[in-house]
Amino acid sequence: MVQQLKILFVEDEPDIRTIVALALGRDPDFSLTTYGSGIEALEDIERSSHSFDFALLNMRLPSMTGIELHEKLRQLPQLSGLRTAIITAGIRPHEVDAYKRPGVVGVIAKPFDPLSLSDRVRVLVAGR
Repeated sequence: MVQQLKILFVEDEPDIRTIVALALGRDPDFSLTTYGSGIEALEDIERSSHSFDFALLNMRLPSMTGIELHEKLRQLPQLSGLRTAIITAGIRPHEVDAYKRPGVVGVIAKPFDPLSLSDRVRVLVAGR
């Protein structure tokens, strides 16, 4: 049996959390952990030493951006190599470069197709 890919998902909008949970949570290749805020995610991960293979982070979170959260997560020893995709609404193609940081492997624009989300995540994880 192949080990599941552990995915961290942080999104403050409950409807989007539900959609992503349905889209990725039913995929046998993924183990999905969700949080409603960056602060909640950081506190729990620091306390528990959880490790993840990949993160999907909303860009516009309360208290911090997805980029800020990504950078804080990568400061944790168990997540120093974390690869992340930023999920955001209203992004234009020329703005994608502004999101590039070490470990940020892509941007997923809202609205996205939930039926193809698992395939999109696989592509980003594979680095294609």
